[in-house]
Amino acid sequence: MAGYEKQQQQPQMSAPYYAYPAPQQPAYYAPPPPPPAPRRSGPGCFLCFIFKIIAIAVIVLGALTIVLWLILRPRAVRATAVSATLSRFDLADGPAAGGRGGQLLQYNLTVDIRVRNPNRQGIHYDYAEAQASYDGERFGHDPVDPFYLERKGERTVTAVFGGSSLVHDSLRSYRKEKSDGFYSVKVRLYADLSFKVRVFNARRKSKINCTLRLPVPNTSATPVTTQLGTRCSVDF
Repeated sequence: MAGYEKQQQQPQMSAPYYAYPAPQQPAYYAPPPPPPAPRRSGPGCFLCFIFKIIAIAVIVLGALTIVLWLILRPRAVRATAVSATLSRFDLADGPAAGGRGGQLLQYNLTVDIRVRNPNRQGIHYDYAEAQASYDGERFGHDPVDPFYLERKGERTVTAVFGGSSLVHDSLRSYRKEKSDGFYSVKVRLYADLSFKVRVFNARRKSKINCTLRLPVPNTSATPVTTQLGTRCSVDF
């Protein structure tokens, strides 16, 4: 029994262990360095440098021009219809002479428009023309002599309309306004302008639009000048 117990107390041998070898990492090969960039010749580098300088100069000058124009650009002139004299404004009830459609409007109108320049530079009115319209139809025009509007100055432009003109579909408005005692007449002044801002010369077109409320003229009396003081809109 004692021998059997000693045999039972002896430790048992563990099962054999077989280790697997770790996988080997593939060898890392660095990519070959890129080939050196071809060196440009001397004249090619010089031309590229000159082109870059010119491009930068053009961009800078363009940006500077825009900034100066936004800072120094002139403001719109201010216009006021000061007075008007309407000595005749007759629209025949029947058709116009000669069998033409429409009615014949006979008119005699003088309008004074004061134009004020709020800028620090003068403005040349190279061409100007005044036009008069009634009920959406133009009935007269008057070429205005070119003039110079000095800086911070003002000038009164006189437009004279006289004669007769054929109009259409205005008889109803004419009768209504005649009974009310006032005619609604629009006078526009179209102009070609030129002015100088520092070293820049600029040209543009302008339009002054005045809506006038004129009393019906009294044919039995001397024509009366109406003081208006009507502010006109300006497209500058």
